[in-house]
Formats: sequence, structure tokens, C-alpha cells
Amino acid sequence: MIINSKQSKPRKTIDLLFTFFGWLFLILFLYNFSSHFDRDLDFTFLELNLDNANSILLITFLVVITSAVALSWWSSYNKRKFGPLKRRTFPPQTNEKDLAEYFQLTEVELEIIKKDSYIERT
Repeated sequence: MIINSKQSKPRKTIDLLFTFFGWLFLILFLYNFSSHFDRDLDFTFLELNLDNANSILLITFLVVITSAVALSWWSSYNKRKFGPLKRRTFPPQTNEKDLAEYFQLTEVELEIIKKDSYIERT
């Protein structure tokens, strides 16, 4: 989603320059990283065989435990930070007079509408 807001020309120019230099930095960093990457890596540890099954299970177990700890910490943080907040407010009770005024009807018409199962608007 693109959010358009009113900005002055100098601010928009500075914003565009920062964006351009940010993308340029990211592209140069990725190019430098990929050009100095060792191309002779040995990926035999990714093969699933009986020799390295224990290490794969251990790494998987550590990733699961780390994820569970991070999620439980985040959950407790949210409960401590946002739990006591009371943000939900219910609208005040309305009565027949308020409804009739809102829909520009008389109270008799409102009672007829409430009791009828089929209403045809004319």
C-alpha cells in the first residue's frame, strides 16, 4: 500500500535521496558479499544419511526449542505490556426514541417495523 501525504519539495527530495542511497548501499553490499563468497563450499552436511542424522535431529531440536522460548517470551511480554489495558468501550444503551430519531421515523412506525417480518420501503 502506498501512502501519499502532503510533503514539501525539499523534504520529498531528501526522502528520495535517502531512498536512492539506501537501495544503492544494499545493492553494493549484496554484490560485495556475493563476490567474496567462497564458491568451494561443501554442503555434504545437508545430505540425510545415518552418519549425520543425529546432528540434523539435534539442530532441529535446538531450532524448535529456541522458537518456543522466543514465542513464550513474546507472549508474556504482550500480556504484561498490553494485558491490563481496557480499550474496549461499549456504546451507550439506546432506546426507542433514539432509534426513531436516527432513522427519522415516529415511534409508532418503529414499532410496526420491529413487529413485521417483511418490510417494503416505499
